[in-house]
Amino acid sequence: MPGGLDVLRALHRDAKILVFTRALRGFGAAILNVSFPIYLSKLGASPVGIGLTFTGISLFSALRSLLEGVVADRFGRKPILLYTAGLMIAGGSIFALSRNVAALMVAAVVFSVGGQLVYAPAEQAMLTEKVSSEMRTTAFSVNAFLGTIAAVFGSLAAGLPELLQGAGVQEIASYRPVFVIFAAAGAVSLGLFAFVEETMDRGGRTEEIEEVDEAGRDERALLMRWSGVVAVDIVGGSFITNFLSYWFYIRFGAGPGKIGAVFGASQLLGALSYILGLRMARRVGTIRATVLSRVPVVAVNALTPLMPSFAAAALLRVFMSLFSSIDVPLRQSYLMGVMRSRRRASAAGVVTVVSRATSAGAPSVTGYLFEYVSTALPFFVASSFQLASAGLMYLLFKDIKPPEEDN
Repeated sequence: MPGGLDVLRALHRDAKILVFTRALRGFGAAILNVSFPIYLSKLGASPVGIGLTFTGISLFSALRSLLEGVVADRFGRKPILLYTAGLMIAGGSIFALSRNVAALMVAAVVFSVGGQLVYAPAEQAMLTEKVSSEMRTTAFSVNAFLGTIAAVFGSLAAGLPELLQGAGVQEIASYRPVFVIFAAAGAVSLGLFAFVEETMDRGGRTEEIEEVDEAGRDERALLMRWSGVVAVDIVGGSFITNFLSYWFYIRFGAGPGKIGAVFGASQLLGALSYILGLRMARRVGTIRATVLSRVPVVAVNALTPLMPSFAAAALLRVFMSLFSSIDVPLRQSYLMGVMRSRRRASAAGVVTVVSRATSAGAPSVTGYLFEYVSTALPFFVASSFQLASAGLMYLLFKDIKPPEEDN
């Protein structure tokens, strides 16, 4: 099997567009996500209010992902790609033009501004349909690798507001270029998606390089079990992911520049983790590689709130990033491999909606705990959920293999 960069060069033109736009939007999301909770707090939002905003983002994006998956399997992938790019344009523009904190919270929910960049069901399905089964996991890993490299630069650029403030720009106004960049990333993606060729006709048939063999599996039951296991892991991460930059801010007084540097270093190692994950999957299989990658994540999340200084906590989080993202492309590739083509986008949508719906309350709980109980407790809760997910995944899926591993 060719190496990751060789795969990139050999990809179909449309697959290259998907990979490039993923990286572009990753940059836009990364530069925004570091500043997002800090910006809302400077406009007067409380930790509870910020938590409720993240909860709303999770719930609304979950519902949207489910609908996107169904529509993509019925009417085509391309309209959904164009739609998701349009959301970035609208959301970024509203944040750049308004300072009304209530209106911005609503806009964040409706347009998914400030949440983690979600790999849309239509993107997963279309990329799968542009490569063979043997190359699928490699293609997903390369896609994630380049997206994360772009996010590194986005996180490092998150210090832009502080640079502008040093040049005399008013504090609130200094955040506006961040949202303009986010909207611009959506605009360029929209233009590129216009050139992508549809892989599915209105009858629900796909034009892909290689069809998955029928394995006689109960796909509905498998999908529900898979969604539940992934949801447990996502719930755990949701207790801290959206609040991590805010935790550094209130715990150690760190600003966007220092936090962005930590996030940038973390994402750089996270990009390397995709290569590590690909090699692990080839050696021990996708499920075992995914489970093994969660062990250091569980340990670091439990240790983070015990760190006595910003430097110690930052180094620990950077170390964790070498393992924390290994599972993302592996899980996506695994699901696309065990599902038939006519259900791929819907399956990805179901996983997203179950994960986000069940985890939607976590940020609100974290906001409450931060304000009234303890800033450390969410980290311990996260570790417990992620450990449970790893155990369940191994027990339930170690014997169910995708086509390329089912020899």
